[in-house]
Amino acid sequence: MKNIILATSLLALTGLSSVAHADNDHRRCGNVPIADWMSEAELRNRIAPLGLEIRNVDIDDGCYEVEARNRDGRKIEIGFNPQTGEQVWIDGDDD
Repeated sequence: MKNIILATSLLALTGLSSVAHADNDHRRCGNVPIADWMSEAELRNRIAPLGLEIRNVDIDDGCYEVEARNRDGRKIEIGFNPQTGEQVWIDGDDD
């Protein structure tokens, strides 16, 4: 019984730390002034070699957030620095 409680507690803590980590990833884009952002078209051109089927490009916490499907057809969301186009976080669909 103790093992079940311990395992459940560890899983819960792991899930919470993942959420906290994702929140920290979003802050990596910093406070880039909108005048210094690359255009959405420039971002799309920059990430074209990734082979993603881009569904939507949005802004989230100062990052470009791209909703797409990867080459395997899985849904993913990727955050990009709006000035450099550098990937700063990724969240994939485990289904």
